[in-house]
Amino acid sequence: MSEDISAMPANGDDASPDAPAAPPSRRPTRFLGPVIFALLLLGGAWWGHGSYVQAKTHTATDDAYLTSDMTQIAPQVTGTITQVLVHDNDMVKPGQLLVVLDESSYRAAVAQAQANLQAAIAAAQGANVSVSLTSATGTAELQQAQGGVEQAQSGIGSAEAQVAASQATIAKSTASTREAQAGIATAQAGVEAARANLRQAQASVEAAATAVTNAKAGVRVAEASVTAASATATNAAADMKRYKVLVGQGAASRQVYDHAVSANDVAQAQVESARQQVEMAKQTVAGRVADLEAAKQRLSAVQASVAAAEAQLGATGERAHAVAEDINSARAATKVAEQGVKQARAQRVRALGQLKQAQTTPQQVALSSTNASQAQARISQAQAALNEAIIKLQRCRIYAPRAGEVSKKSATIGALVQPGTPLMSIVENEGLWVVANYKETQLAKVVPGQQAEIRVDALQGLTFAGRVDSVAAATGATFALLPPENASGNFTKIVQRVPIKIVLDPGQRDLNRLRGGMSAKATINLASAGSQ
Repeated sequence: MSEDISAMPANGDDASPDAPAAPPSRRPTRFLGPVIFALLLLGGAWWGHGSYVQAKTHTATDDAYLTSDMTQIAPQVTGTITQVLVHDNDMVKPGQLLVVLDESSYRAAVAQAQANLQAAIAAAQGANVSVSLTSATGTAELQQAQGGVEQAQSGIGSAEAQVAASQATIAKSTASTREAQAGIATAQAGVEAARANLRQAQASVEAAATAVTNAKAGVRVAEASVTAASATATNAAADMKRYKVLVGQGAASRQVYDHAVSANDVAQAQVESARQQVEMAKQTVAGRVADLEAAKQRLSAVQASVAAAEAQLGATGERAHAVAEDINSARAATKVAEQGVKQARAQRVRALGQLKQAQTTPQQVALSSTNASQAQARISQAQAALNEAIIKLQRCRIYAPRAGEVSKKSATIGALVQPGTPLMSIVENEGLWVVANYKETQLAKVVPGQQAEIRVDALQGLTFAGRVDSVAAATGATFALLPPENASGNFTKIVQRVPIKIVLDPGQRDLNRLRGGMSAKATINLASAGSQ
């Protein structure tokens, strides 16, 4: 190089014009390549440092998507759609009417349930009245039956007294026979004794006439008893017919009807007993008439004895004949009295039966109370049926349970739907969140509360801020229909992904442009503050 320099002319002016020009200098071009290389190396180092720092403080994945709450709208009752008040992609508010089903059959069911409730209330009121009526009627029947038993017992004593009186009459008549036989011997005692007997016979005639009058009065009393018993029997028969109609209509219980039938039978028996008493009274009249006739005959006998006092033996024979007639009359009266005893005892048996029946009043009242309780239970049952019918009628109108956007509407007018049939879905767009599936190797420093950055593929250039809400309890593969089984001979280890829920910060611009299901990229700032 020194040689080149020394060979150069000292002054350019002295250079020969014919000398060749010197070549241009290459020194700038020679330094350009190293500079560019140095710049690239510096830029690469800066980018590598930034990537290293980014990898230390952030973790990202593009396996992320947006999601939100979605409510499936389905009917709860069967019916035909009559109105559809929304369309696909309409925004709805909570409580907004969406679909109307045909309400006609459910309105009819409500009306039927209301009618059943009213019928049950009426039946319960009737059952309560029946309890009071059964109690009052049973008490009256018990008192009446007790009085009937006492009356029958008194009738037995009276009839037995009549038997004793008739037997005493027979004994007296027998004694009179003996007296008459003795009178045959004493008839000849004289006219004065015969006249005394005549006066006695006249008194007997008067007494017998009085007995006939009393017996006829007894017949009238017995006939009045027949009339009263017939009236009672007529009323009992009318009650039995009326309760029979009420039982057929379901307005009275069978027990009330059976009681009316029993009362009718008792009334008929009373009529028959009264008629028998009439017959007995008539027989008594006949006996008293016979007594009267006997007394008259005795009078005639006494008159004959007066004549017999004069004629002696003939009158005494007639008197003996009259005494024999008295014995026959007394025996007839005894038979009548014994028949009265039998009737009185039969009356007592009937009265005891009525008393026993009346003593079942507590059981009848208990049965009526049970019927009233059952009627009250039917009221509750009818009320529950009415409430159920009203609920089904209300469910014919389907309202929005929440605010959101209508999607996948399949409801059409005229369609017959069943409970659970999907009609539409309501998607809540304001409450969107991100589900980011991170590799399990990226989760070492991820905790809830850390800040995150979301980039949505559909909205290039827009970035949304959020925060980590929670980390899933298991990997996504765990919830798969066929989860992996690692206990196999050809096991290959595969890095699993764990879903992380990232909630978007509210109030950001363009949030209304987001839709559920959009793909996104999520980056979590591991250096930001988080809370466990």
